[in-house]
Amino acid sequence: KTTLAMEIYKDQKIQGYFNNRVFFETVSQSANLETIKMKLWEQISSNIVLGAYNQIPEWQLKLGPRDRGPVLVILDDVWSLSQLEELVFKFPGCKTLVVSRLKFPTLVSRTYEMKLLGEEEALSVFCSAAFGQESVPQTADKKLVKQVAAECRGLPLALKVIGASLRDQPPMIWLSAKNRLSRGESISDSHETKLLERMAASVECLSGKVRECFLDLGCFPEDKKIPLDVLINIWMEIHDLDKPDAFAILMELSNKNLLTLVNDAQNKAGDLYSNYHDYSVTQHDVLRDLALHMSGRDSLNKRRRLVMPRREESLPRDWQRNKDLPFEAQIVSIHTG
Repeated sequence: KTTLAMEIYKDQKIQGYFNNRVFFETVSQSANLETIKMKLWEQISSNIVLGAYNQIPEWQLKLGPRDRGPVLVILDDVWSLSQLEELVFKFPGCKTLVVSRLKFPTLVSRTYEMKLLGEEEALSVFCSAAFGQESVPQTADKKLVKQVAAECRGLPLALKVIGASLRDQPPMIWLSAKNRLSRGESISDSHETKLLERMAASVECLSGKVRECFLDLGCFPEDKKIPLDVLINIWMEIHDLDKPDAFAILMELSNKNLLTLVNDAQNKAGDLYSNYHDYSVTQHDVLRDLALHMSGRDSLNKRRRLVMPRREESLPRDWQRNKDLPFEAQIVSIHTG
């Protein structure tokens, strides 16, 4: 969904129709709605918001910007109707494209539901991740490959992650993966629930420290860049890793599509290892959900990571209920305010 929204955002015809007044913003579960709304309004109106409490004056919102031309606002990763109600601008000429796992019939006039990939498309995506080509190699067991790909149920991220996890693996590992995936059938019809259950099988195949490093990623806020030097230092300290070993784990997770490396200084020469201060890490929100899901299997006080998954006004109640017992967490992630 996000990929399609980004293509719309970058499309030259769409930019031309809206006179380059197309704005893209990721919302997420823990969004600071006032900050996002203010940022969007400043882009739309070309004015810096000034005044008491840095709030947008109501009269400005009602009148709209001075430039009466068309505006397109793309809101990605919207989690609730209340979020959407805060971020939709209703002045004439403003269109809003909402990207969400949910439907909002009371506020959105038209809904396009993204379909899962068909069998051939899914197999092509899977083979690209598993073999580096869009079809099953002659040397591979075609029936087994198709069976594993079918277990991904047409979910693109699952196809990429599970395919990458099986790259260069012997047939017995493939067969084991098929069996684990087939046992992960969900009683829920939620695509996201099925996705977590199937992808967990791939993460569980990782070696101990690689798996633990992946689970650490869930401690960071969603849809935010993680400075690479910060992440490497955390891994070195908590998992007793040397820097080369931490980088090897980083590259393994990247190669398995479990994180994305972003060069923040694209015009600067040099490799990743020598210039890692110029890089950051991002993670798909479903992969973060997976890390939280797997980290939460232990009882609260036994968890190695104590994480507030989204912004709240105070500490979670279950933390406070268990405060008289010792916590074994090595990482505590607090997101309040």
